[in-house]
Amino acid sequence: MEMNERQTVEQGFYQACASLLGAQHDYRPYPYRRRTRWNNRVPGNGRFPGFGIIRLFGEKVHIQLRAPQPVNRWFGRREDALAYLAGMFERAA
Repeated sequence: MEMNERQTVEQGFYQACASLLGAQHDYRPYPYRRRTRWNNRVPGNGRFPGFGIIRLFGEKVHIQLRAPQPVNRWFGRREDALAYLAGMFERAA
């Protein structure tokens, strides 16, 4: 996957998570060509203030939330993670 395509996928995923959580997410593209010891000092994407963190690792997703309920789970596909988030609010209602 090329860099621009990966950023588009990441941005779309994080925006979908933000809309499901009812949170704000400002996507910031990684400014460097590759990570090194010296340029990896800025927190990455996936932080949702008041809720927790959702991290995207290629196709795998790690969800660690404090609200609306405590969750710490890994998903093998992005679609499964989004379905879980959507179902979390259906179960709460």
